[in-house]
Amino acid sequence: MLHEMAPVAFVKVEGLGNDFILLDLRDRDPAELDRDVAWARAHAARLCDRRRGIGADGVLLVGPGSGAAAAAMIVVNFDGSRPEMCGNGLRCVAAFVAGQRPRDTAVVVINTDAGPRRCQVSAGPDDTTEVSVEMGAATLLGTQSPQAGGGRRYVGVSLGNPHAVCFVAAAEDPEALARTLGPAVELDAAYAPAKTNVEFARVDRVDGPASIELWVWERGVGITHACGTGACATAVAAAREGLAPTDAPIRVALPGGNLYITVPSDPTAEVVMRGPCRQVFLGTIDDASTSSSSSSTSSSSSSSSS
Repeated sequence: MLHEMAPVAFVKVEGLGNDFILLDLRDRDPAELDRDVAWARAHAARLCDRRRGIGADGVLLVGPGSGAAAAAMIVVNFDGSRPEMCGNGLRCVAAFVAGQRPRDTAVVVINTDAGPRRCQVSAGPDDTTEVSVEMGAATLLGTQSPQAGGGRRYVGVSLGNPHAVCFVAAAEDPEALARTLGPAVELDAAYAPAKTNVEFARVDRVDGPASIELWVWERGVGITHACGTGACATAVAAAREGLAPTDAPIRVALPGGNLYITVPSDPTAEVVMRGPCRQVFLGTIDDASTSSSSSSTSSSSSSSSS
């Protein structure tokens, strides 16, 4: 168990700059895994602190698989909350389980709190791994005009976790809106008690195929470089609002880079997300005890081709 072990090995991973501390716990039994999750939730803020810890948006715990699944993914946010799903984290876990940049395309199924997800993993350019994920069918949650939303309309979409998508005008700045309105909308009574992720999106169709500039205020984290489920939710909302096509990849431009989302014309079919991820370095947490004052980390660089 993590709270009884020193040192604890970790892998730092990232998908478009949305970065995580990955802990490989596939050898755990259910009771041990539950205790490890509790430990991670209690210490996530310390581990993810970018000045006093390893630095990350969250923690990924890779547990044992069951049935057709090779492994399970449990996500812990910076604030210790446990979201149902994380698209960028899922790509990182799938790449880790498949062995990073496999010579031939590998197919792995990963269990998540939102259900099993099928992933195709292949070597990407440079030191990246390309992962295509069947994210499940999206559920439209209706529209809201939350009190904290600045008089704007938000389209509710679930990809296993909740999203409130706001489309902005061409002259508006989605980053500024995400930073100013995002924190309050996340906590607005309209989305209680679960709270919500908040997306501000600007659709551009001038150059042909639809592309979307997107900034996301992530529930339990804040602004991140990328949000996979947020990109999927935004593409779904755009397609259902007639702003983007179905059955063709939509480029979603996030601060950390591009994801490509295919929204099916059949609303019961799977939304598909494609994008890169990367293993950054390996390290150890020198003291995994509950005493934060005695915790330190060490790391070594690692090629993602390992």
